[in-house]
Amino acid sequence: MTQPAAALSLLLSLSPGFSPQVPPATPAPVPAAPIGVIDDPQPRVLPPTRTQGAVVGTVSLAAQLDRHIDLLPATTLGSRAWDIGVAGDAAFKSYFLTFRAGTELKIAPLGDLNRLRGDGVDIQIEPGVVYNFKAKINIFNPVRGSTLQIHPSQGTRGPSRDVKTGALLDAVKARAFVFSSGGSEYWLLHGTDVDPATNRRAATTSLLVIHEAGLSTKAWPIAVASIPVGGALGVTFGNARFALTRDTAGDLTISKAD
Repeated sequence: MTQPAAALSLLLSLSPGFSPQVPPATPAPVPAAPIGVIDDPQPRVLPPTRTQGAVVGTVSLAAQLDRHIDLLPATTLGSRAWDIGVAGDAAFKSYFLTFRAGTELKIAPLGDLNRLRGDGVDIQIEPGVVYNFKAKINIFNPVRGSTLQIHPSQGTRGPSRDVKTGALLDAVKARAFVFSSGGSEYWLLHGTDVDPATNRRAATTSLLVIHEAGLSTKAWPIAVASIPVGGALGVTFGNARFALTRDTAGDLTISKAD
Protein backbone atom coordinates (compact mmCIF):
# COMPACT_ATOMS: atom_id res chain seq x y z
CA MET A 1 0.00 0.00 0.00
CA THR A 2 2.96 2.30 -0.13
CA GLN A 3 5.15 3.59 -2.90
CA PRO A 4 8.74 2.39 -2.44
CA ALA A 5 10.42 5.35 -4.05
CA ALA A 6 9.24 7.51 -1.22
CA ALA A 7 11.07 5.36 1.31
CA LEU A 8 14.46 6.16 -0.18
CA SER A 9 13.66 9.73 -1.13
CA LEU A 10 12.39 10.50 2.34
CA LEU A 11 15.32 8.88 4.12
CA LEU A 12 18.01 10.43 1.95
CA SER A 13 16.32 13.81 1.73
CA LEU A 14 17.17 14.08 5.41
CA SER A 15 20.84 14.18 4.48
CA PRO A 16 23.09 17.06 3.51
CA GLY A 17 24.67 16.68 0.07
CA PHE A 18 28.23 16.32 1.29
CA SER A 19 30.43 14.22 3.58
CA PRO A 20 33.45 16.10 4.99
CA GLN A 21 36.67 14.07 5.09
CA VAL A 22 38.13 16.20 7.90
CA PRO A 23 35.82 17.37 10.71
CA PRO A 24 35.62 21.18 10.45
CA ALA A 25 36.15 23.41 13.47
CA THR A 26 32.65 24.80 12.94
CA PRO A 27 30.05 22.46 11.38
CA ALA A 28 28.99 23.58 7.91
CA PRO A 29 25.30 24.49 7.46
CA VAL A 30 23.00 21.85 6.05
CA PRO A 31 22.00 22.65 2.45
CA ALA A 32 18.31 23.40 1.99
CA ALA A 33 17.86 21.13 -1.03
CA PRO A 34 17.85 17.32 -0.68
CA ILE A 35 20.48 15.29 -2.44
CA GLY A 36 19.54 13.75 -5.77
CA VAL A 37 18.39 10.20 -5.21
CA ILE A 38 15.79 9.22 -7.80
CA ASP A 39 17.25 8.72 -11.29
CA ASP A 40 15.62 7.98 -14.63
CA PRO A 41 16.28 4.30 -15.49
CA GLN A 42 16.24 5.12 -19.24
CA PRO A 43 13.73 2.35 -20.07
CA ARG A 44 13.26 1.13 -23.63
CA VAL A 45 11.29 -1.80 -25.05
CA LEU A 46 13.66 -4.40 -26.46
CA PRO A 47 12.86 -6.14 -29.76
CA PRO A 48 11.87 -9.83 -29.50
CA THR A 49 15.07 -10.85 -31.29
CA ARG A 50 17.30 -9.19 -28.69
CA THR A 51 19.41 -11.77 -26.85
CA GLN A 52 19.27 -11.51 -23.08
CA GLY A 53 22.13 -12.44 -20.81
CA ALA A 54 22.29 -14.43 -17.61
CA VAL A 55 19.32 -14.28 -15.24
CA VAL A 56 20.21 -12.54 -11.98
CA GLY A 57 16.84 -12.83 -10.26
CA THR A 58 13.17 -13.80 -10.52
CA VAL A 59 10.47 -12.53 -8.17
CA SER A 60 6.69 -12.77 -7.88
CA LEU A 61 5.33 -9.25 -8.19
CA ALA A 62 2.17 -10.18 -6.28
CA ALA A 63 4.18 -11.55 -3.35
CA GLN A 64 6.42 -8.47 -3.30
CA LEU A 65 3.61 -5.91 -3.48
CA ASP A 66 3.56 -3.48 -0.53
CA ARG A 67 5.77 -5.60 1.72
CA HIS A 68 7.30 -2.37 3.04
CA ILE A 69 4.12 -0.88 4.57
CA ASP A 70 5.39 -1.60 8.10
CA LEU A 71 8.83 0.02 8.06
CA LEU A 72 8.08 1.05 11.65
CA PRO A 73 5.72 -1.68 12.90
CA ALA A 74 3.51 -1.37 16.00
CA THR A 75 4.53 2.22 16.80
CA THR A 76 2.36 3.74 19.53
CA LEU A 77 1.07 7.21 18.65
CA GLY A 78 -1.17 8.58 21.36
CA SER A 79 -2.79 5.45 22.76
CA ARG A 80 -2.90 3.26 19.63
CA ALA A 81 -0.28 1.20 17.81
CA TRP A 82 0.22 1.92 14.10
CA ASP A 83 2.39 0.47 11.36
CA ILE A 84 4.14 3.50 9.81
CA GLY A 85 5.22 3.50 6.17
CA VAL A 86 5.94 5.97 3.38
CA ALA A 87 4.18 6.50 0.08
CA GLY A 88 4.47 8.48 -3.12
CA ASP A 89 2.64 9.26 -6.34
CA ALA A 90 3.35 7.65 -9.69
CA ALA A 91 5.40 10.67 -10.79
CA PHE A 92 7.70 10.40 -7.75
CA LYS A 93 7.05 14.07 -6.93
CA SER A 94 4.59 13.91 -3.99
CA TYR A 95 5.28 12.00 -0.78
CA PHE A 96 3.19 10.80 2.12
CA LEU A 97 3.36 8.98 5.44
CA THR A 98 0.99 6.05 5.92
CA PHE A 99 -0.47 4.77 9.16
CA ARG A 100 -2.12 1.36 9.37
CA ALA A 101 -3.99 -0.13 12.32
CA GLY A 102 -5.74 -3.38 11.42
CA THR A 103 -7.78 -2.67 8.29
CA GLU A 104 -7.67 1.10 8.85
CA LEU A 105 -5.25 3.04 6.63
CA LYS A 106 -4.52 6.77 6.82
CA ILE A 107 -2.42 8.58 4.20
CA ALA A 108 -0.99 11.99 5.15
CA PRO A 109 0.76 14.28 2.63
CA LEU A 110 4.21 15.53 3.65
CA GLY A 111 4.50 18.49 1.28
CA ASP A 112 7.99 19.99 1.06
CA LEU A 113 10.38 17.38 2.46
CA ASN A 114 12.83 20.12 3.48
CA ARG A 115 10.48 20.99 6.35
CA LEU A 116 11.57 17.76 7.99
CA ARG A 117 14.99 19.31 8.51
CA GLY A 118 13.53 22.51 9.97
CA ASP A 119 10.61 22.66 12.38
CA GLY A 120 9.39 19.24 11.28
CA VAL A 121 5.96 18.29 9.97
CA ASP A 122 2.89 18.03 12.23
CA ILE A 123 0.50 15.25 11.22
CA GLN A 124 -2.90 14.59 12.77
CA ILE A 125 -3.17 10.83 13.09
CA GLU A 126 -6.70 11.01 14.45
CA PRO A 127 -8.72 13.62 16.40
CA GLY A 128 -6.65 14.82 19.37
CA VAL A 129 -3.52 12.93 18.25
CA VAL A 130 -0.92 15.07 16.45
CA TYR A 131 2.71 14.04 16.03
CA ASN A 132 5.70 16.00 14.78
CA PHE A 133 8.09 14.21 12.40
CA LYS A 134 11.50 15.87 12.31
CA ALA A 135 14.99 14.99 11.06
CA LYS A 136 18.07 15.52 13.20
CA ILE A 137 21.04 15.46 10.85
CA ASN A 138 24.40 13.84 11.60
CA ILE A 139 26.61 15.74 9.14
CA PHE A 140 29.45 13.22 9.46
CA ASN A 141 27.25 10.20 8.67
CA PRO A 142 24.08 11.70 7.20
CA VAL A 143 22.67 8.69 5.37
CA ARG A 144 22.84 6.17 8.22
CA GLY A 145 23.63 8.26 11.28
CA SER A 146 20.80 10.82 11.13
CA THR A 147 17.69 10.47 13.29
CA LEU A 148 13.99 10.65 12.52
CA GLN A 149 12.30 12.08 15.63
CA ILE A 150 8.61 11.24 16.19
CA HIS A 151 7.29 13.32 19.09
CA PRO A 152 3.78 14.28 20.32
CA SER A 153 2.73 17.82 19.37
CA GLN A 154 -0.04 20.35 20.01
CA GLY A 155 -0.88 19.00 23.45
CA THR A 156 -1.00 15.33 22.43
CA ARG A 157 -0.18 12.86 25.17
CA GLY A 158 1.78 9.82 24.10
CA PRO A 159 5.24 8.28 23.77
CA SER A 160 8.06 9.64 21.62
CA ARG A 161 10.27 7.57 19.34
CA ASP A 162 13.64 8.29 17.72
CA VAL A 163 14.80 6.08 14.84
CA LYS A 164 18.18 6.07 13.08
CA THR A 165 18.00 6.38 9.31
CA GLY A 166 20.35 3.40 9.08
CA ALA A 167 17.74 1.26 10.83
CA LEU A 168 15.10 2.49 8.39
CA LEU A 169 17.31 1.61 5.41
CA ASP A 170 17.89 -1.84 6.91
CA ALA A 171 14.10 -2.22 7.19
CA VAL A 172 13.73 -1.27 3.51
CA LYS A 173 16.30 -3.90 2.50
CA ALA A 174 14.67 -6.57 4.68
CA ARG A 175 11.42 -6.11 2.78
CA ALA A 176 13.00 -5.91 -0.67
CA PHE A 177 13.93 -8.52 -3.25
CA VAL A 178 17.75 -8.44 -3.24
CA PHE A 179 19.82 -9.36 -6.29
CA SER A 180 23.45 -8.82 -7.27
CA SER A 181 25.27 -8.24 -10.55
CA GLY A 182 28.79 -7.12 -11.40
CA GLY A 183 29.75 -6.93 -7.74
CA SER A 184 26.90 -4.51 -6.93
CA GLU A 185 23.85 -5.25 -4.79
CA TYR A 186 20.39 -3.97 -5.70
CA TRP A 187 17.14 -3.89 -3.74
CA LEU A 188 13.84 -4.13 -5.61
CA LEU A 189 10.53 -3.03 -4.11
CA HIS A 190 7.02 -3.08 -5.55
CA GLY A 191 4.40 -0.67 -4.26
CA THR A 192 0.97 0.81 -4.90
CA ASP A 193 0.98 4.44 -6.03
CA VAL A 194 -1.00 7.20 -4.30
CA ASP A 195 -3.20 9.71 -6.14
CA PRO A 196 -2.09 13.15 -4.85
CA ALA A 197 -5.47 14.66 -5.80
CA THR A 198 -7.31 12.43 -3.33
CA ASN A 199 -4.57 11.14 -0.97
CA ARG A 200 -5.88 7.66 -1.72
CA ARG A 201 -4.35 4.60 -3.30
CA ALA A 202 -4.27 4.58 -7.10
CA ALA A 203 -4.85 1.70 -9.50
CA THR A 204 -1.20 1.70 -10.63
CA THR A 205 1.93 0.20 -9.12
CA SER A 206 5.64 0.93 -9.47
CA LEU A 207 8.98 -0.73 -8.91
CA LEU A 208 11.96 0.88 -7.27
CA VAL A 209 15.48 -0.51 -7.70
CA ILE A 210 17.92 0.81 -5.08
CA HIS A 211 21.70 0.69 -4.91
CA GLU A 212 23.02 1.85 -1.53
CA ALA A 213 26.44 3.53 -1.71
CA GLY A 214 26.58 6.23 0.97
CA LEU A 215 25.97 9.70 -0.47
CA SER A 216 26.18 8.14 -3.95
CA THR A 217 23.11 5.99 -3.25
CA LYS A 218 20.67 5.96 -6.17
CA ALA A 219 17.21 4.62 -6.91
CA TRP A 220 15.49 4.02 -10.24
CA PRO A 221 11.67 3.98 -10.50
CA ILE A 222 9.83 1.94 -13.12
CA ALA A 223 6.08 1.82 -13.75
CA VAL A 224 5.03 -1.83 -13.80
CA ALA A 225 2.69 -1.10 -16.72
CA SER A 226 5.71 -0.10 -18.82
CA ILE A 227 7.06 -3.69 -18.72
CA PRO A 228 5.30 -5.56 -21.56
CA VAL A 229 3.82 -8.95 -20.69
CA GLY A 230 5.77 -11.50 -22.69
CA GLY A 231 8.24 -8.86 -23.82
CA ALA A 232 11.30 -7.20 -22.35
CA LEU A 233 12.11 -3.73 -21.10
CA GLY A 234 15.73 -2.65 -21.18
CA VAL A 235 16.86 -0.44 -18.28
CA THR A 236 20.12 1.21 -17.29
CA PHE A 237 20.95 1.53 -13.60
CA GLY A 238 24.02 3.74 -13.59
CA ASN A 239 26.49 1.87 -15.79
CA ALA A 240 24.71 -1.48 -15.44
CA ARG A 241 22.24 -2.64 -18.11
CA PHE A 242 19.41 -5.11 -17.49
CA ALA A 243 16.39 -6.58 -19.26
CA LEU A 244 13.13 -6.90 -17.32
CA THR A 245 10.55 -9.45 -18.46
CA ARG A 246 7.07 -10.03 -17.05
CA ASP A 247 5.10 -13.22 -17.70
CA THR A 248 1.37 -13.93 -17.54
CA ALA A 249 1.72 -15.41 -14.05
CA GLY A 250 3.02 -12.08 -12.76
CA ASP A 251 6.65 -13.09 -12.27
CA LEU A 252 9.39 -10.58 -13.01
CA THR A 253 12.71 -11.84 -14.35
CA ILE A 254 15.82 -9.67 -14.25
CA SER A 255 18.56 -10.52 -16.75
CA LYS A 256 21.82 -8.91 -17.78
CA ALA A 257 21.65 -7.06 -21.07
CA ASP A 258 24.20 -5.81 -23.58
